[in-house]
Amino acid sequence: MNDEKFLVALHRGMNLTFARFGKLQKFFGGDWRATFDGKIKDFQAADLDPRGIEKFLSVREKLDPDWEIEQLEKCGARVLVFGRENFPQNLESIHNPPALLFCRGEFLDTDFPAIAVVGSRKLTSYGRRAGEKIVGEIAAAGITIVSGLAFGADTLAHQIAVKNGARTIAVLGNGIDTVYPQQNAKFAAEFLAKNCGAVLSEYLPGTEVRPENFPVRNRIVAGLAKAVIVLEAAEKSGSLITAELAVEMGRDIFAVPGEIFAENSAGTNALIFKSQAAPALSGEQILENLGLKNLAPKKAAQLAIPTTSTEAEILKLLESGEKVHLDDLVRNSPFPAPVTSSTISILEIKGLVRNLGQQIYVKNV
Repeated sequence: MNDEKFLVALHRGMNLTFARFGKLQKFFGGDWRATFDGKIKDFQAADLDPRGIEKFLSVREKLDPDWEIEQLEKCGARVLVFGRENFPQNLESIHNPPALLFCRGEFLDTDFPAIAVVGSRKLTSYGRRAGEKIVGEIAAAGITIVSGLAFGADTLAHQIAVKNGARTIAVLGNGIDTVYPQQNAKFAAEFLAKNCGAVLSEYLPGTEVRPENFPVRNRIVAGLAKAVIVLEAAEKSGSLITAELAVEMGRDIFAVPGEIFAENSAGTNALIFKSQAAPALSGEQILENLGLKNLAPKKAAQLAIPTTSTEAEILKLLESGEKVHLDDLVRNSPFPAPVTSSTISILEIKGLVRNLGQQIYVKNV
């Protein structure tokens, strides 16, 4: 959309947090060009914080919305806007979601539900073997793996996903134009070229790597996933931040138990001891626990049969997430009863809706 360049320029000028995004969207009615050209009294009336106003107005004349889009296009990225169709639905319900995400590669409907994998940057041979088994079994079942593309557990998880024919999503803690660590740039380019996943960041091109970005990045890793697996983590590991965020989001947590004398297992053992995580003993066990064991055939059906406009209309009737009886779907559908009934059956085969019995349906998330 043409207004995206003004959104990105606003982000460059003031750091478009979700709070600022919400206030500006409400006041200007989603007209981002008008927002970019707004006067100080408009921003004050929108209840924007003085620091944000001052920061933006001091640099606005130097901002070039067209240049911002050019920088994204140069690195093969596009912008995803909160509330729009292409924005990851899982992130819309988390605390302090990103207003904008930058994406290289493609999201597919079949990427969700996904499972996140985090852990030590210095995996032991035990952690590596555990990852090969657990993540390998999950990836072989066609589940998309989410991680942060850092050294150690993150890189291993992404590699195992691709090796087992699954897709993977990498979330960066720096600008979308640069892969950090640099050693992973070639691998990221390869899986993007093969359409095996996506690279995400909430940071603009040119944003440097800063330590404080990574804990912020972790909320996106946890938010995208149905569950988080911690392979190995020391007592004060950054992976535990992701686990804590996942607990707050109501995600399931699994941790690989380790030897009580092993430094790299102190954090994972603590998660299990505090009942914050279930022991991760195998990928099969995790899939069964999450109800994802037979998901692969449904994903294959989703990929094989494109969603039609008719299916999209029927899905809208289930958007609220509430349970709906077939009779109510037929009554509210714009299509004849036989078309609605057959479409529901197709959506069930694709795994997009679930039959709870007695002709009661709910949309899968």
